[in-house]
Amino acid sequence: MSAERDFDLIISGANIIDGSGRPGFAGDIGISGGKISAVGNLDRAEAGEFIDANGLTAIPGIIDCHAHSDLTLLADPRGQSKIQQGVTTELNGQCGLGVFPVRAEDREELRASVAFLAADVEWSWETAADYLETLDRARPAYSAGVMTGHGALRSYVMGFDDREPTDEELSRMCDELRRCLDAGAFGLSLGFEYAPGFYAKEREIVALLTVVAEREALVSVHTRTQRDEFADAVAEMAQWCRAAEDASGQGAVRLQIDHVKRSGERCWGTMGELLGLIESLRNDGLDVAFDVYPYIAGSKHLAGSLPAWVHAGGTSAMLERIARDDTRERLREELRQFEAGKREQNPFEISFDRVMITDVRSDANAPVIGRTLQEIADERNVNAVFFSMCEEDMQQALAHPLACVATDGLAFAPEGPAHLGNPHPRSYGTYPRLFGKYVRQEGLMPLEEAVRKCTAWPAARMGLSDRGRIARGMRADLVLFDHRRIIDTATWEEPHRFPRGIEFVLVGGKIAVEQGRQETERYGQALLAGV
Repeated sequence: MSAERDFDLIISGANIIDGSGRPGFAGDIGISGGKISAVGNLDRAEAGEFIDANGLTAIPGIIDCHAHSDLTLLADPRGQSKIQQGVTTELNGQCGLGVFPVRAEDREELRASVAFLAADVEWSWETAADYLETLDRARPAYSAGVMTGHGALRSYVMGFDDREPTDEELSRMCDELRRCLDAGAFGLSLGFEYAPGFYAKEREIVALLTVVAEREALVSVHTRTQRDEFADAVAEMAQWCRAAEDASGQGAVRLQIDHVKRSGERCWGTMGELLGLIESLRNDGLDVAFDVYPYIAGSKHLAGSLPAWVHAGGTSAMLERIARDDTRERLREELRQFEAGKREQNPFEISFDRVMITDVRSDANAPVIGRTLQEIADERNVNAVFFSMCEEDMQQALAHPLACVATDGLAFAPEGPAHLGNPHPRSYGTYPRLFGKYVRQEGLMPLEEAVRKCTAWPAARMGLSDRGRIARGMRADLVLFDHRRIIDTATWEEPHRFPRGIEFVLVGGKIAVEQGRQETERYGQALLAGV
């Protein structure tokens, strides 16, 4: 073979599943300059390095399109819980829980409002460009992009007040969103169940979505409810997207519905209704899809389950408010009304016996970790997992062709600065669980379709054209695993456990994980939209 046909690395004898959804095939992969140079029979080719796959399954690097590693990836750039399960690209800043833009004097207030993302890092940035530069300097183990969180954007202009913005404030919010997109943010994320996002009304959201439409960017939404009225919340969001597209007169919105679920026993068994609505919206011309994780419990900071009126004025005001007797009596009364059928929503989201504490912020409260709220009285400043879904609904969403599979989790580690509490096991096990439990063991879908949901499809949703498939010219982000052994091992009791069966992870053609051991060198970067 001539010199120009040589490769830096050849992966030989793999079962290649290319991400497109097509049937897998046996073959070799040649890599040069961080890109895939050839796919096929390379028996006679020469390379500087070889990996004998010996029948391992080769897939594109996994793209986690809904993640929350904004801060933990700075605290510990190894990103261990993600890269060890095959993630080579992730998109953070979701659910409206952004960490920029922020003024120096407002950092502590914003930090408190995004406690779910907690990590011990110095907030040295103010703008999107500052944050992305900070992330890039940290040299993460994999590529990490970011959305502009509506909560941070709103508080940057008008604080945590429960009111509508003035015309001047709304103009400033739109201008700041444009600056974030210009800096490389992939779009706008909305979180209507979190402060201050749940104070936003139609006028504000349509104005911001018009900016998104002008740029043909992505918008992701954690809707106003993920319980009985989820379908109504999705329809509302679709209406606002169409209004924004009309107002822009030139662009379109890519709408991603966050972690589709049927939360709360009252609406179990109705996933088909929600999926049918999303299909109908797409058939009517709206570019809409969704993400889902393969678990029946969600996770967030516990304060996020309190009603909107509790949060007015920011975290400090909330803490003062919930310490008062009149506040607690009002919450008790709302709960009594819910239990008597006189109120639609539980003020605490779900019953206390289905909420497990996963992390706290003080040593004094450490004994509550792993226990349910029914078992403990102290509910101050904790994260929790919410066992609010049923298996049948989750599987129906997981198998749907419009579903991306995402972790909705943070990058953690079994030790060091990213070893935080007892997190949701999805941060360690989402994709091995999909491939091992739901593909191999339960036969919910073909492996080729499962891989598409984790690679080519999220790449398309993010607007990425250089990754997500195994094909010539694509970035050489790759995962090699043993399809007979791959499985998650992280549990609710012991979540900081790596999966089994993943043998190699390559980032930009470099071996980042080999036979379950992560390399010291890191090959990722801050990923900018449109680059």
